[in-house]
Amino acid sequence: MRYLKKTCAVTLSAAMVLGLAATAGNVSYAATNVEKEETVYVNLDSDGTVDDVTVSNWLKNVTGTSDVQDVSNLKDIKNVKGDETFTQNGDKLTWKANDADIYYQGTTDEKPPVNVKISYQLDGKDIKAEDLAGKSGKLKMTIQYENNSTFEDEVDGKNVKMNTPFLMASAVILPVDTFSEVTVSQGKLVSEGSNQILVAYGMPGLADSLNLKNTSIGSNFDIPEDFEITADVEDFQMTVTATVANSDTLSEFGLDDAGDLSEL
Repeated sequence: MRYLKKTCAVTLSAAMVLGLAATAGNVSYAATNVEKEETVYVNLDSDGTVDDVTVSNWLKNVTGTSDVQDVSNLKDIKNVKGDETFTQNGDKLTWKANDADIYYQGTTDEKPPVNVKISYQLDGKDIKAEDLAGKSGKLKMTIQYENNSTFEDEVDGKNVKMNTPFLMASAVILPVDTFSEVTVSQGKLVSEGSNQILVAYGMPGLADSLNLKNTSIGSNFDIPEDFEITADVEDFQMTVTATVANSDTLSEFGLDDAGDLSEL
């Protein structure tokens, strides 16, 4: 299978603004021996809706060339670590690198490869995040992973659309002064001084790609795509939540060489 190599990190600030950072694997340009590393920062609101996307690129000038070329559809491009300039022809960028690496940043309207949706209930009733601040009661918080990245591969002679296999892991910091009697539907809770750290994971879209949901395997082997946190809360406020999504994890298992699902 051909896997897109992307890494994503998601953060939730105390102001309930969710940020997602996606890092693509290195891309080598054979003609100039340039490697590209891309990080995507996505600001989301409290339910996971995308507000804006900023992309940072690092062009590694491996052999030290005077001109470095790249392909990008970003807007508002600027050099963030140097004074090298570029010319643009459509999506083609040519940087006057003078043997140096290039670090540049821009914005995009493209949809992130993965997303996180968050919903809240207080005392059994749906509630918006902005209305939850300062409230007390029995909280249920549902964090759902969404996979927006697909590709086609040949399986038994047929072209089949599948989701890029992301492994997503979340760490949620819950202050003990606010959260008590905490449980998680799948994951682990660790006490750390004045905070409880909750860790959970999921692999969104994988069960669909492997067609497991309607099989005996699927009924006995759950591949989670979301998790629920329940707690008694006093004067609700959130500190930091971080989610990492990484498609390289399966590559590390040697699955990049699998030609079809039967091999997988």
